[in-house]
Amino acid sequence: MEEDKYLEKLTNPKYWFQYAINQKYVGDQILENCIIKNSMDHKYSDNKTEYITLWSNAHYHYGIGIENGLKGIVIKYYSDKINYDIKSDQIILHNIGGKSGRSHDLLLLAESVELFSDKFCLFKYDQDINSLKIVLKHLSDMVKWGAKYPIPNGIKKHFVFNNSIPAVLVYGFHILDVIEPVFKLFEKELSQ
Repeated sequence: MEEDKYLEKLTNPKYWFQYAINQKYVGDQILENCIIKNSMDHKYSDNKTEYITLWSNAHYHYGIGIENGLKGIVIKYYSDKINYDIKSDQIILHNIGGKSGRSHDLLLLAESVELFSDKFCLFKYDQDINSLKIVLKHLSDMVKWGAKYPIPNGIKKHFVFNNSIPAVLVYGFHILDVIEPVFKLFEKELSQ
């Protein structure tokens, strides 16, 4: 890729918002085609492991989508948090969003862009914000390891729910209700 095209994609938040929306679409298609419509091959349809793998991959795409959209917000509103170097004929991207942009910690990244503040007004009630925070912790695990490997890299290395919200919120389709306002924000930002 040419340097000017690379810098355009790096510094134009619309690319990041569009990528976020595309990732959500992929996650939606996994849920719709493989789980809701049960179009899995019959030999897999009763296999809980296959279901969990598909569910994890849908959540992986939602997590990657949110990460890209949040980085779009960084690029749009906090351009000083884009860290890259230009050395001779190479551009080296270190991170977008500081430490939170390197770690795939979606909650930390969301907090760094003030996602929960009045600036974006995503939710009316604190309980909805708390639910999103819990879902972001879960999606961080999906991005880091949950959809890529059958186990985490240690027995205590995964997010554990504390019963402050129903498990069905994350494990069922209610997760879509929690993350939908975030993706609506990305769509709004893309259209501006």
